[in-house]
Amino acid sequence: MNKSEPASFRLQSWRGTLTAALVGLLIVLAMAMKWLVELQVEAAEERRSLEAVARALEMRCFELASHRATQACRAEVAAQQASAP
Repeated sequence: MNKSEPASFRLQSWRGTLTAALVGLLIVLAMAMKWLVELQVEAAEERRSLEAVARALEMRCFELASHRATQACRAEVAAQQASAP
């Protein structure tokens, strides 16, 4: 004897499966967004620290007595920053 399940049970089962899949997808997307935001925050912090170092080096150059020494110092700092990855 083969009894088929009622149509309403099959419909509810299908809806439940779809809902569970969508909730799972939502959780995965939320975790991916969290990871991306953390990655962006870390990159911004690193960039800010590098910019602070560059500003400090520039300020040392402007403390020099002559304009020519200042320009030479700034050119040297620019060359160092260009060669650094």
